[in-house]
Amino acid sequence: MRAFMLLAKLMMLAFWLTVILSLLGLVEVPNPQRLHLIALIVLGVHVVECLLMYRKLKKLGSTGLHLLQVMVFGVLHLRHPDTVRAINQAL
Repeated sequence: MRAFMLLAKLMMLAFWLTVILSLLGLVEVPNPQRLHLIALIVLGVHVVECLLMYRKLKKLGSTGLHLLQVMVFGVLHLRHPDTVRAINQAL
């Protein structure tokens, strides 16, 4: 499970890196408008996840770090075994 989560997080990180490099014009993508639209949708979903999980993450401490990880990795951070265990212990 941990190997899958690590691979998924690396893929999400590669996605965001591609989006940022595309916005800066440092990398050419076949359809930049579509990539940017997908990035906006993913960003919107991550914002909703942050809003829904804020109270639980606040109980863990270092809320800013957890919110940043949710903004980058989304549900992958929330479903990581360590995070789930910490949330369950905090409740």
